[in-house]
Amino acid sequence: MQQVRTIDIDINGEDYVRRPLDMEAAAREAGPVAWTESNGGHWMVSRHAAVIEGLRDADTYSTEKFLDENGQLAGGIMIPTVPFYRYLPNESDPPAWNGFRKSIAGHLSPGSVERLQPVIDQYTAEVIDEMIELGEADFVMQVGSPVTAKVTLHLLGLPTEDWKFYAKPIHLLFADGASAGPGVAAIQERLSSTITERRAAPQRGMIDDLIATELDYGPMSDEDVKDLVFDVMVGGFDTVAGLMAGSLQWLQDKPDLKTRLLEDDEFLQTATEEFLRYISPAVGLSRTATTDYPIADQQMHKGDRMYFMYRSANWDPAEFDEPETMRLDRRPNRHVAFGAGIHRCVGSNLARSIFQTVLRQFLTRVTDYEVVDFEQYKMTNNNAGFARMIMRYTPGTRIDSSAR
Repeated sequence: MQQVRTIDIDINGEDYVRRPLDMEAAAREAGPVAWTESNGGHWMVSRHAAVIEGLRDADTYSTEKFLDENGQLAGGIMIPTVPFYRYLPNESDPPAWNGFRKSIAGHLSPGSVERLQPVIDQYTAEVIDEMIELGEADFVMQVGSPVTAKVTLHLLGLPTEDWKFYAKPIHLLFADGASAGPGVAAIQERLSSTITERRAAPQRGMIDDLIATELDYGPMSDEDVKDLVFDVMVGGFDTVAGLMAGSLQWLQDKPDLKTRLLEDDEFLQTATEEFLRYISPAVGLSRTATTDYPIADQQMHKGDRMYFMYRSANWDPAEFDEPETMRLDRRPNRHVAFGAGIHRCVGSNLARSIFQTVLRQFLTRVTDYEVVDFEQYKMTNNNAGFARMIMRYTPGTRIDSSAR
């Protein structure tokens, strides 16, 4: 083995916020895996082949949290470890993972998403109605976030009129993590009380099905239900909204491509995968090594923290020709925007459906938009997106003209 390959990158630092693509290119240049002393020390896995291999290896890598030799909480999918809640099913290993994943997978299957399509269509039309006459709007909080939040809350069986209560704190987790705490705590408290109420008086929704779920060791606990529901929200709200915003920003001065996306469904499907690759709304997540083993010429040790870099893998020139170029007809496209292996995004079918629905309706109804101002996330090592994206456009007409 060679000596430890090191790189001076802090995934929570200001340089990474300002120049993430440069930092990720430097990591790939250093090798498939390199060690950084930042954030307590961890490995950065940056190249496509190494990321795919690692994400598919659930035996060598754990996502569970644990107490380290000093009695401190460690592990999980974030660096540093988030102590307040578990992201389930992501922060679980088999066999516990099996029951958690199965409990939500049916609600997000292709068939379930297809049956949900009229709801997606309805919420998209209603949300665009709310901004179409204004002539200027923040796409993130006036289109992207409300559509994804309302669809997700409908699926969960929670009141869609409360979308701001849930969506704003989750948005702040990435837009400005420092101010998200009180809102996230309020969500946790609301979910706990809702679960108690729904155990006593069940309604219809994913949350009720989770409450009724029997795992191998007995009924699912209230804490497990809360963590699963919260992870569905975190995984579904801003990731899809960021994908929409980034795609529309890129498309704003490309009228021919806008037209083709509206007229050619097969092209829209292929383009969706390229938007996912290029924008990579999920930037990276972490694991913990469960044993000693080598990657390339580097030696990992049990307990080492590993940061798997999804976006870096999606921009790896060893896998993608001219990865810095958006090619909406790119094939093949083995991106890892949804991850890989057992923790691959369970909501990928819903994400694609919401994204394509909003893209179609927005491009049809808002034909001349221009992005005049935007601000990207301040926390960029987990999700890529926008704190805000201001668009100007010619005011249009509501579909539901009576709802004023």
